[in-house]
Order: sequence, then C-alpha cells, then structure tokens
Amino acid sequence: MIIGIEGVSCTGKTTLCAALRPLLGAALTIPCYYHTAPDPDMLPNPVATSAQEQLEGMRVLLGIERVRRARAEEAMNHGHLIVLDRTVDTLLAHTRAVARIQGLDSDHAARTLAVDSTPLIPDLTLLLRAPSDVLTERARRRPGLPPIFYDGAFTRHFEDHFSRPLARTCVRVDATQPTDVLAAHAHQLIKEHAPTQPTGGER
Repeated sequence: MIIGIEGVSCTGKTTLCAALRPLLGAALTIPCYYHTAPDPDMLPNPVATSAQEQLEGMRVLLGIERVRRARAEEAMNHGHLIVLDRTVDTLLAHTRAVARIQGLDSDHAARTLAVDSTPLIPDLTLLLRAPSDVLTERARRRPGLPPIFYDGAFTRHFEDHFSRPLARTCVRVDATQPTDVLAAHAHQLIKEHAPTQPTGGER
C-alpha cells in the first residue's frame, strides 16, 4: 500500500510521517522532493512567471520523482508499506496555485506531463489542513520559508486540486490536532482503506 501525506507547508506532514513510523511497522518513508534532490539548488523557482517556466520546473521535479519511485519499488519488493512525504499531486497542486495567482495557463500540460511520467500514485492520500492563522504562526518558526507557501490564496488553490487528484482516494484531515491524536487518526484511516487480503479459501 502507498500512503501520501499532503498539504501546504507548515501543516505538519513530516511530523506526521515520523509519528506514524512506530504505528505502521514495516513501512518506509520516502522524503519530500527537497530532501530527495541530489542538490536543493536544482529545484525550480517556487513562483514561476510563465507557463513555460512552470513546465520546465515540473520536468525537473519529475526527475526527482523517478528517484523516489525507484526507492519505493525496491522497498515494496521486500514487502514494505510506503509513506510519501508529499506526492506527485503536490506538484500539480502547486502548479495550479501559482498559475491562478500569476494568471498562467499550464494546468492541463502539467497534468499530462505528470501522468506520462508514471509517478507513484498513492492508494490513499491524507490531505492535512489548517487555518491561515495557524499556518502563519508555525511559519514564524521556519525562517526563510517563502510566504507564498502558506498564503491564504495559495492554500485555497492548492487544496482545490485535491477535488480531482491523481491519488485513488483523498481524505481531508484536521492538522491542528495534537501530534499523537493526529497520528492515531491517520493510522485508523490507513487501516480502513487498506486493501483487503483474501482469506485462505479464496482464489
């Protein structure tokens, strides 16, 4: 099973991934694009000024996605459950949000690029959500974080993407809960959406 943890910056994705580890047993967490990139300086400008720039950035990030997919496939071959700290849907959600803010037309081309790259598609994505004031307060503890990543308009457009994500199932989750409560809730959702295993008498 592949689980995606999604949301804008400061919703607590990485914190939740860490809290889920002791609950999930044989699971591998695949880090986000920033922490998977061989060199973070290769990452595209988060606020593109043209559709062409957005699509070029998407190609760079899909190259990093291939690295994440290779790690995940190796782990799945050994029977591990996979937890993704951000998924390919984050790339599309970000593209959508910036495109709406900048007045660009790149959604369809970006989605085509993503699908054609055969990325990791989660069986279940948990979309973490928090009010703007909570995100702003958390962002104060992360100096240097571009303000657009927790801007209200950006958040709204980003989350709109998840009305039609690539993930097979997406559940919106309140990210303001205490970490232990959030992890327990997420764990329950994962169990509820886990693929059913055939019994011994089934073929």
